[in-house]
Amino acid sequence: MTAVPKQRTLARVLETDAQFADWTARHRREAALTRSLRAHLPRPIAERVRVTDTRDGILEIAAGAGAIAATLRQRAPELRAALARNGFEFAEVRVRVQVAGMAAAPTRKSFARRWDSRSAAPLFKLADNLAEGPLKTALMQWSRRARGR
Repeated sequence: MTAVPKQRTLARVLETDAQFADWTARHRREAALTRSLRAHLPRPIAERVRVTDTRDGILEIAAGAGAIAATLRQRAPELRAALARNGFEFAEVRVRVQVAGMAAAPTRKSFARRWDSRSAAPLFKLADNLAEGPLKTALMQWSRRARGR
């Protein structure tokens, strides 16, 4: 009877394999640096910036557009000082444009919600009971369109 090999989780493999462990540690450091960097930037810029490398005392940042890269280059001394206060020391900051994969979270398309007569009934009733005025007029027009009259 052959022994069944012991199953290991992916997380365990990433922690125990030397090459993967180095990669995982680097990834975690870059993610922590990205969070710290983003905390010191306006949200529209922060969403399109990420740390890509931290070797040899050089912080490498990828920006999602040329204008963002230019802004980061201008703010590099300020960002280095802010990161140093958070415990991340760098001698130099390099910024490069990397458009692919840097887009902000995709916006969700909103679809017009169709009302059925049961869910619209309270608004129909409200339109019938309101005193004359712009709200009653608007609700009555909407009610006629919704009912197909």
